[in-house]
Amino acid sequence: MSSEILNYLQPYNPLSIEAKEITFPIQPKGTPYSLLVIPDDNIEEVMEDTLDDYDSLTDYVDQQLALLQQMDVLDTFRTLVSHQLLDTDLAEQAKSIQHMNWASLYEMYSRLWEGHAWLDERLIPYQVDSLWPDFHAASEPTDQWITLPLPASREYIAPLMVPMGGFNECPAPIVQASLFQYWHQQYKAIPIIVNESIWILQASTRPVTDEEALLLAQEHFMFCSYVLESFESIGQYATYLQKQEFWYFWWD
Repeated sequence: MSSEILNYLQPYNPLSIEAKEITFPIQPKGTPYSLLVIPDDNIEEVMEDTLDDYDSLTDYVDQQLALLQQMDVLDTFRTLVSHQLLDTDLAEQAKSIQHMNWASLYEMYSRLWEGHAWLDERLIPYQVDSLWPDFHAASEPTDQWITLPLPASREYIAPLMVPMGGFNECPAPIVQASLFQYWHQQYKAIPIIVNESIWILQASTRPVTDEEALLLAQEHFMFCSYVLESFESIGQYATYLQKQEFWYFWWD
């Protein structure tokens, strides 16, 4: 499993490392940063399917980067919401999304969760000990994981280097990269771990004001609604983002 993924990643100088040598939480220091890839059959399958139409991984990354440079972050959020509205009672509203500003877009997304306690925007203290999943639980001590150097100042292209997602509610790699680029510009957020259904980012800066924290919480919620499953509300999650550097996204 990891050997095939290593083969795909060879242009970017990956290293194989025994799972037992990794301790969490990872705190990368300095540059270049490395992404920890926890390989499995699903990542291998997604990479294989993704690269079928390209000469190599570098060819795929270069072509996706060209598209990424043309993307506007508001359009990225519009794409996310439009996808979320499919197969719901609000599907007809998707036609007007491409003209919505941020406030209208978030209001539309919120309608999917109407009546849910998650929408409470009051900033209250969070009572979360740790969001770190037990990555070792499903691994054998002899399992080989991968560390992948990321290009300095462009660490946000990690979803293109290790494409995952594009299934169910998990956005496509280029959508992930678009938002990672935006959050890198805003908070120096760096992708540090990926597996078949999880991204963990580490932010060097945090929201300064309550308003900024709430906006970031809304962005995360729109990107990955599962971020709120460990919190009482979006307001509580906003207080978490003011105090913690690790951002944990996962999809079922």
